[in-house]
Order: sequence, then structure tokens, then C-alpha cells
Amino acid sequence: MRSVCIVLLAGLSGACVRLGDIQQNAPVRTMKFTGSTALVARCIQQRLGGKVHRDAFADTYVVYDAVKGKGHEGLTHYAITIRRIDAEAAVAEWRIMRPPRHGTSTREYPPPPLSDDAVNEFWTPAQNCAKNPA
Repeated sequence: MRSVCIVLLAGLSGACVRLGDIQQNAPVRTMKFTGSTALVARCIQQRLGGKVHRDAFADTYVVYDAVKGKGHEGLTHYAITIRRIDAEAAVAEWRIMRPPRHGTSTREYPPPPLSDDAVNEFWTPAQNCAKNPA
């Protein structure tokens, strides 16, 4: 019984996706903008409702969250990093976690591609916030 509990706990702890896991992926969308990274991050957070992580040593914010029921649209988690790249410009980078491969024991199918609906739901608000964060 004890070994069953240990295996279950190990499986559950491995299923948890952390911000660092998402940040290891290459961005699927990137844009440059001018203006306040704090205002843009707050705007994105208000529109998407995710959590916000702020780097205390840099002008960097990350809005991130899990997205339930979006695996068929090509993502299970997202992170939008907003950071200053110089005195005038900043960049926003959208990273995602893809759903796991699925299939039978004889053939695996790749995860579905990122859908236009997912781009419109998560990246378009970020673009709009970069243009007008108020």
C-alpha cells in the first residue's frame, strides 16, 4: 500500500507545470513596443486573468497560467514575458506548453497545432495592451 501511495504522489508531482518549465520553450510570438512594461503587464493580466511574476532585479514581468480545456487548440499553459530591452524599447514574448503526444501503443500522433482561436484569445490582447495599455 505504501509503495502505491509513493508512486501516486510521484506521478502527481510530475504533472505540475511550473513557470520555469514554460519559460524554457522558445517563444511562439514576439513583438517590440515602447512604453511602460508595468502598465502593459497589468493590462495583459487584467484581460487574461493570469498570475503575474515580477523579476525584482530587472524590468521584467511574466503573466502566466494554465488553460483548461484548450489542449485541442494546441496549448495547456501560457506565459507572456514583458521586458525592457533598452531605454526606449521593450519586448513581449508568448511561450506555451503544448499538450502531450497522444495515440495508441503502435503510433503516436503529434499534438494539435496552435489554433487561430488560441492566438486571438491570448496573443491579440497582449498586442492591444502594447498599443494602448490604459
